[in-house]
Amino acid sequence: MMNTSAPVHTVGHKFRPAEPESASDVSAPPSQGILMGRTTTTFLLLATALMLSACDRSFTDVSEATVVVISPDVRIALSENVIDLELQVTAARDVTQVRTGGVDFSQVTNSNRWLATLPLQKGLNQFIIKSMVDDGPMGLDTVNVFYLTHSFESATAARIIPFVTGGHTTTLLPNGTLILLGGSAQPGGAGAFDAYEWGVGRTRFAPTPGITFFDRIGHSASLLPDGRILVAGGASFGDISSVSELVEQVEIFDPTTGTFAPIPSRGEPIRRMYHTAVLRHIGTEVYIVLFGGRGDTQYGSNPRLDIRRDMRTFQLRNDTLIALSPAVGPFIEFMAGHTQSALSVEASGRAERFLIAGIKFGATLDAASLTIDFGGLAGIDIAATTTMNTARLRHSSVTLAQGLVAHFNGRGEFIDDVFQGGELFVEEAGVYFSFPDDLATQLTAAYGQSATLMPDGRVILIGGFDETGAGLSVVEFVSLGVQ
Repeated sequence: MMNTSAPVHTVGHKFRPAEPESASDVSAPPSQGILMGRTTTTFLLLATALMLSACDRSFTDVSEATVVVISPDVRIALSENVIDLELQVTAARDVTQVRTGGVDFSQVTNSNRWLATLPLQKGLNQFIIKSMVDDGPMGLDTVNVFYLTHSFESATAARIIPFVTGGHTTTLLPNGTLILLGGSAQPGGAGAFDAYEWGVGRTRFAPTPGITFFDRIGHSASLLPDGRILVAGGASFGDISSVSELVEQVEIFDPTTGTFAPIPSRGEPIRRMYHTAVLRHIGTEVYIVLFGGRGDTQYGSNPRLDIRRDMRTFQLRNDTLIALSPAVGPFIEFMAGHTQSALSVEASGRAERFLIAGIKFGATLDAASLTIDFGGLAGIDIAATTTMNTARLRHSSVTLAQGLVAHFNGRGEFIDDVFQGGELFVEEAGVYFSFPDDLATQLTAAYGQSATLMPDGRVILIGGFDETGAGLSVVEFVSLGVQ
């Protein structure tokens, strides 16, 4: 359900007006006036009054023009390589010129509207708008526009997954094989024990020789440096009523044998679902950082099921997960069903900066986006950033390129409010762009879906739930040209 209306909205960053050409434009010589008394001051006031009365028009304070984008809605990425940009430019006096680069805007007769047709390069386009006011300063504004090429292919009819599932994970192995773990046929249903693989030479997902020791939905799966997958958290059901239904046991999947093995953990157990997990590979050490989710927020003798806002770090050593931070660690935001994506394209586990995007839970449910930098000067730096155009959770996300993250589908506050489409986060501009309608309408509305960037550059979307709560066997491929 895309919001395709195009409200009037202001453009980007405002710059300082042009500096005066010389010091005489802003100050009088200081040699006169130090000894002036009341008589001299009165004379100057009379002279000033005479000068003003001789002007052609009354004095008006001159300021920069205000620039507003009328059309198109530049919050939505464009599918064509040109834009017919319409601006509303207003000022206290007449605006005499509006231009960007070497292109002049044309003024619509007897109005404050200005029009120009501008070419676009693939990806982010930043137009510096220069507006000149009669007898006044020049204003500088930035309009951010994103030109997105895309293609779509549905493979659902080919039955690549011969079952319905949502709330699962998909993990891409170094050899190009995709591993699907857990999930459920219904949003609140029982988690699955099954694991499936799909790779070169296969027409559909096939079951692995082994199954998980614990049924899971809403878990995380982290690809380890040695090619195995660490599975943590999740629950036995998609909709739980007590902490006891959370899965505490950690498992590792070995793709060379297709089997699972539970591993021990030290410290208070993992009790969360619909969280995110980040792998950090520092030197020879491997760490897993868990953030948010629905789980135990108190531990001890009086556990409480609620939305978690903490970040907790574990070290994986000799196939043992060792807690390095408390069960309820540093507080950030109350978030669950969010995504956490690297803001760089470094090797697995080497990224330092991440984007957390979703909904924060409070008196109201509001969109939230955070950047987290594990290599900050003061330790871990966490900062709020621009939020998505549509507040969503249980969406899926992938990193497309440096500073470019794509979010797909998801749902709103209510379980039947399921979205079709997605958004791009562009770090350079600090802006989200919604998918263009001709792409959004091809996607299947779903939440609890997985998204994985494949070796050929396509994003594969798998499964999910629809607005009725039915599980899906959707398999769709999306290519996004962002650079």
